[in-house]
Amino acid sequence: MKKDAVVYLNTKKKGDFELQKSEIENYCKYRFNITRIYHDHRMNATPPEKRASFQEMTEFCDNNDIKNIILYNFSDLARDVDQSLDALKNLTDADYTVYSAKQDIFGSFNDPDQRKEAMCNFFSFMDQYRESMRRSAPANSRKTASEGTRAIGRPKALNEGQIEALLAVRKAGTSISQICRMFGVSRSTVSKILAAYPELKGQWKGGAPEPENE
Repeated sequence: MKKDAVVYLNTKKKGDFELQKSEIENYCKYRFNITRIYHDHRMNATPPEKRASFQEMTEFCDNNDIKNIILYNFSDLARDVDQSLDALKNLTDADYTVYSAKQDIFGSFNDPDQRKEAMCNFFSFMDQYRESMRRSAPANSRKTASEGTRAIGRPKALNEGQIEALLAVRKAGTSISQICRMFGVSRSTVSKILAAYPELKGQWKGGAPEPENE
């Protein structure tokens, strides 16, 4: 029996809506009954929870006891990866089960409780990672970050835990440019890490390879 769900799309370009809508309808064909589609356009720089359609979606779900939310791609939720993680964590904490039609890494499609548990474990891991990054950052780097400017100098190498986190967000569909900003490393550093994972080197983004000079 198909479950009721809403769809939330955050598009960047003209034509994205119809393409993503078609792929999500195919994804939901045997799993979900789409009750409504909510859509924000060119809102990537705005935190999801501050967008009009996103707010309307959660209000509708609350009022109609709908617990399933379908996204096109986790990495397209916001430009800032931290904002995406925070929004997904808040939805999960509010007892929603969130799915991604593209590059879903959490599995357990038929068991919402197991899926939410897997997502919560991932969020906890990322919280620990962010805290370790904050603690390990030199004092001048923390000061620079708080002032909103980039630290000068060669970025340090990532440790094993940071590399695992990088691979996890890459598998979730995060672009190399976003990863560079998130981890504070150069593109060449990311390329060296991904050299052992050829399936992660080219970004899928709608099936098109990610440009090497992004």
